Amino acid sequence: MSGHIQRIFQFIYLRGLVFCLAGLISGVGCSKGFLERRPALEKRWTCDKAADEPMKQHDYEAAILLHQRLLEKEPTNGLALYHLGYAYGQTGDHPKEALYYEQAIDLGFKEDSIFFNLGMAYGELNQIENSIYAFNEALNINPNSADNHFGLALAYQRSVADTLAEKEFLKAIKIDPEHVDARLYLSMLYADMGELKKAGEQLRGILEIDPTHRGAHEFLKRIEKE
Repeated sequence: MSGHIQRIFQFIYLRGLVFCLAGLISGVGCSKGFLERRPALEKRWTCDKAADEPMKQHDYEAAILLHQRLLEKEPTNGLALYHLGYAYGQTGDHPKEALYYEQAIDLGFKEDSIFFNLGMAYGELNQIENSIYAFNEALNINPNSADNHFGLALAYQRSVADTLAEKEFLKAIKIDPEHVDARLYLSMLYADMGELKKAGEQLRGILEIDPTHRGAHEFLKRIEKE
């Protein structure tokens, strides 16, 4: 094999990276109002506690059912639509995930978190231009988010726009030097570009942050053999 690692990383898209910036994974549900940590919106969105509970328990089938029932009564509830889309995304139904995010946005729910997740959903659907658009919208709202730059970098990486992807990964790392995912995907990008030294530097940076990171260890061993 040549010094240029085969371009096999381009379309890796770890679903585990699709986290809900609204705080669902951390246990902060819609009933507690994650918007308190965000810039004020024109509308205050709330969600039903009964619909919120299975979301916190990662019971997404139940969450879908309860949010659907809530939306029958409150069809213009942007937060409920957002969470319904998120639940569908966690079940792998990305067309419905994107659809409900779009509906929430149309109603005025325009936090950077929903555009981030919409960008990831579009990526899963291989709608790269839409994915880039969504991440840019997230950055227009919150340009200081390392995650938003990371998401845009992933979209550029999928479209093989290497220079643009590198630029956004580096922005994410500058904002958050301990952004392990940005460093990992940047190392993959560098390997795809044949920049093995730069790839190794990012992997070693990961191991300084997390010496137990298995993926970084294995990838570093691989490129050191080239």
